Amino acid sequence: MAVTLKAPAKVNWHLAVGPRRLDGYHPISSIFQTCSLCDDLIVEVGEGPFSITVKGLETLCEPGRSTLDKAAALWHEATGFDQSLSVTLVKHIPSQAGMGGGSSDAASLLLYLNSIADSPLSSSDLMALGAKVGCDVPFFLSQARAAYVWGLGENVEPIPAKDLHGFVIVPKTDKVSTRAAYDALDGRSEIPKLDTKESLVSMYQKPFADWSFRNDFVLVNSMPALDVLPGEKLLLTGSGSCWILLTERRSLTLNGSYDAIRVSF
Repeated sequence: MAVTLKAPAKVNWHLAVGPRRLDGYHPISSIFQTCSLCDDLIVEVGEGPFSITVKGLETLCEPGRSTLDKAAALWHEATGFDQSLSVTLVKHIPSQAGMGGGSSDAASLLLYLNSIADSPLSSSDLMALGAKVGCDVPFFLSQARAAYVWGLGENVEPIPAKDLHGFVIVPKTDKVSTRAAYDALDGRSEIPKLDTKESLVSMYQKPFADWSFRNDFVLVNSMPALDVLPGEKLLLTGSGSCWILLTERRSLTLNGSYDAIRVSF
């Protein structure tokens, strides 16, 4: 019997990126929060031996190269899971958006597999497995609405979430790949120190109009041309290319280069 899973998108209210480490990765200091925009995963478990078939990503990645394929393979290796999986993905989260769609899809599948197998992996083991799939996966595995996230994304500390509303501003062109975005940051003449948990959580607790969060990836993303009204806040999420407008407006008119999706956080 098929089940439908919801995989929520995330935003970064703040994203500071440190210098590239010897292993090629960059440490971060960030505030993550989920939003109402979700992908749908239709999952069916069948008889063995282990295999996975993924539909719905044909235009986004090569067969067998998705985060769902990687998560399922690691799950099979860690637990001996020996059944077949069929996953049909209905995408609503934009690609190359900085909203963690692929990571959330993988986390939703892992949480489901762990639940139907009577939780063979502890929370910490599941988080460690998820970190091998992608840096944002541990946040989604935590099932926190909001969290302070640091290191390479494997360290997640939930924090009380604020109820917010606004729009995802989605560029139709000029999207930036995550790899290219990180490579661009290596050319910075000066790299600020990563922010502490205390400073970021204190800022998050303020009214959003008073936030002074930053996202280091503004270096490689074009800001959308729209009028930000007093009391509103426009922030880049992830490595781009989407922006978040926090506002009480119910509708938003943009030029033809962008789409707007109303969301809650």
